[in-house]
Amino acid sequence: MAFLRRRTALRPRAREVDERYWRSALDVTSTNWEGRKSAYARAVEPERRTKGARDSWHTGLKYLAVQYSAGVELAEIGAAVGSVAESYSSWVELAIDLPDRSPSLSDGNDYYVSVLRLLGLAVGSSRSDSAATILDAVSRQGNDALFDGLSARLGGRHRTGDVEVSTPRLARPLMAALDQPSSAPQQLRKYLQDWPSRMKPLSWMGSLDHVRPGVEYGEGFVGYWAFEVPAIVRSAGVDLDGVESPFLPIDLL
Repeated sequence: MAFLRRRTALRPRAREVDERYWRSALDVTSTNWEGRKSAYARAVEPERRTKGARDSWHTGLKYLAVQYSAGVELAEIGAAVGSVAESYSSWVELAIDLPDRSPSLSDGNDYYVSVLRLLGLAVGSSRSDSAATILDAVSRQGNDALFDGLSARLGGRHRTGDVEVSTPRLARPLMAALDQPSSAPQQLRKYLQDWPSRMKPLSWMGSLDHVRPGVEYGEGFVGYWAFEVPAIVRSAGVDLDGVESPFLPIDLL
């Protein structure tokens, strides 16, 4: 296994995290994910099934980030993406009609960006079937300009929600890049330049601070990558010449 991607990313602190760390990270996140999937498969009561599906796609997304950071081959990542996308779709199907717990794109930046990152990983690993699965689930959660634009380009289902959702401010440069491909490199350059500050409020930012080189997985650093960008670049055919960033997952583009 080639542990290479992490060596080109981020600040010097990240380069201190050695290969043993990533092996441990893969073991821990894989075990957590498999455990959540098993719990979902065993669940019978509707509430437990809903929680199981939610936990499965949440832990699966973290495992995907670790896979990419550790240098796992894209074909293997794509296989995991397919399973995580199915878990996400199952969770939406189970939770969509629950009072006060129905998923919505207006549920906050953490949720919005998580779905966008999962979609980017699906597109970047050439899993068009998984991308369609994700977009079909998203189509039930409100009318959002960015996801609507991606769905139109990637062959997702036409939206069925009747609630207008305001695209979060942090994602608006992506919407501009999608709508105007000629200016997309400029928009993406700006987006990536400000990426750490855009993501700072999200739950997984700052995880690197909990990692000491050469130790067990611990709190865990999953890698700071703008996984959402491949969805924009590949759906709109954006030319990224001149766009450089340590946060850009180049081999997903």
